[in-house]
Amino acid sequence: MKSGRCILFCGRPVEEADLLGLTRQPGDLVIGADGGFFTARRLGFSPDLAIGDFDSAPMPEPEANLEVHPAHKDETDCILGVDAGLARGFTRFIILGGTGGRLDHTVANLQTLRYLCERGARGELRERDCWAQVIQDETLELRRGAYLGEGAYLSLFAMSGECRVTETGVEYPLEDYPLSGAYPLGVSNHIRDTARITAQGTLLVMLCRECMSSFSSCERRKRSKKKNGQSEQ
Repeated sequence: MKSGRCILFCGRPVEEADLLGLTRQPGDLVIGADGGFFTARRLGFSPDLAIGDFDSAPMPEPEANLEVHPAHKDETDCILGVDAGLARGFTRFIILGGTGGRLDHTVANLQTLRYLCERGARGELRERDCWAQVIQDETLELRRGAYLGEGAYLSLFAMSGECRVTETGVEYPLEDYPLSGAYPLGVSNHIRDTARITAQGTLLVMLCRECMSSFSSCERRKRSKKKNGQSEQ
């Protein structure tokens, strides 16, 4: 078991704000999945491994530590990166560039958090407006302002048929409540000081704030269309 973290860059664009203060520490392993290799390098995280099918990004230079897989495969590039970290003994994973873009890829990466949890590891997804982690039969504490700062919403989702949840230190507490995977009861809570979340089962924990980055992207597209004489549909 390694004491460091496996920092995995996926194919979606990542900027410094999406790191949420993350810096590389001694003992960390940095993996670039597909185009994430170039993102990691641009942000100053020299990748230890490039992995994926590279169907949507250039092939890294020959001197890179490279593991190429066929495009016709069952695994996502993110899962390939996660498996590489697990095989090297890492149990703490930080995944960047795994949200936004195609919704199916985002859902797949949320499932990847559960995949890690069921293998005795802990993973988190990070971006400037969202942080996510899956817990299983354990307790997680989150202080107010953690990761995203003041004003973030705390949301809980059962990732199995039912998860019994106790949630304290929040505006809408729960006591041994059977949270269902078929009804979104746990959305948009507020942390008062420190939230304490206990799950009996598998639970997705998310911190989210209003997505100003997406709003800005939308505004840029509108302005670009107006500049080019295109109308909004």
